[in-house]
Amino acid sequence: MITKANGTDNLIINSHEEMINAKAKRKKDGSLAKERGMNKEAVIERVRKMTALMKELLANVHNLHVDLMEGNEKTGENCRTVSLIPGFDCVNCSHCLGECYDVRNVCITDTVIYQRAKNSAIHKADPERYWREISEQIKLLMVTELRLNVGGDFTNEDFFYIEKVAKENKSCDILFFTKNYDGLNAFLDKRNGRKPKNMQMIASVWEGMPFDNKWNVPCSHVLHNDGRTTAPEYGSVYCGGNCSACHYFKQGCWTLKKGDNVVFLYH
Repeated sequence: MITKANGTDNLIINSHEEMINAKAKRKKDGSLAKERGMNKEAVIERVRKMTALMKELLANVHNLHVDLMEGNEKTGENCRTVSLIPGFDCVNCSHCLGECYDVRNVCITDTVIYQRAKNSAIHKADPERYWREISEQIKLLMVTELRLNVGGDFTNEDFFYIEKVAKENKSCDILFFTKNYDGLNAFLDKRNGRKPKNMQMIASVWEGMPFDNKWNVPCSHVLHNDGRTTAPEYGSVYCGGNCSACHYFKQGCWTLKKGDNVVFLYH
């Protein structure tokens, strides 16, 4: 049995088979976003182009500034985002880059490509300024929900910057996924497992990538069309694809506790 959550498309699932059937139903009725196929070589080439633009922008980086992007069809209207270059700004992506959702489905328009390259240039040149400008943008725009790094990942030092941003903006809930398992564990080791309440961290688990979840942080998993997944058989939350809706109803990724799991259908 699939149970629908409060007024959203998010479902509480009882089996992976139900999730695959739910995807098939949404694909048939047109409610599922179109999937864009790319081979690994094309993915890597797109990352190279973004990286080349980033290197050009470094020459004038002192005149560039970080922008928090408005929500899209996946994050929802109220959820701002800020991201880096997938692959180039990832520290642990050897297994997943060739199938990267962000490269295939988001880094398409000139605007997105420029924003990613610009953010990456600022982050590379002066990470302290990068995170300070994000904090300033949260205040200026009165942001209440923010997704960090829809694409790209964090350095070990970034987790401490995020902590600072969260403490400075307690009315803003900050959500992020990461495959920098070593950096995440190092941060939690330093803080003895403690973090700001509005700093929601989720470890993004991928097949073939070992993760020592020593602090029992929430995890996200991918369910492939053939049924392969790293997720537990039962008890996970199924993402219906709208961060703002889940934030409004106080559910989904925003409220995962230690040991919880969220599952995304492969897309």
